Amino acid sequence: MKRNFLKLVAVAGVLLGGSLAASAAEHMVVNVPFSFVLAGLEFQPGQYTVDESPNGVLTVSGGGHGALVLTTPAELPKAGAATALRFSTDGREYRLVGYQVEGEVSRSVSATTPQERKLTMASR
Repeated sequence: MKRNFLKLVAVAGVLLGGSLAASAAEHMVVNVPFSFVLAGLEFQPGQYTVDESPNGVLTVSGGGHGALVLTTPAELPKAGAATALRFSTDGREYRLVGYQVEGEVSRSVSATTPQERKLTMASR
């Protein structure tokens, strides 16, 4: 599983036209004291590495899981806003919905609800 995740990260880096290595401002190690959902995966409480690429791809890894999600700019920086992850809850589970890096525009995680897609093909 870990090997497949690393391959996915490498492929994503090539497809996005660059390396997914992040600078110190775009790299966080966080301890999340509750379980949460990201990209349809449930992450248990624990320590996670969170990296952002210059292209807005957020990588979360730890506890034997990893996910890559696209992000979009959300709000202009607010004075004194510290670097932090943002979660929302529906009362049953927490979802990672965005993050803020101090002094930068906050970003929202793109919708990550798994959807069924159907492709119809016609033969000649």
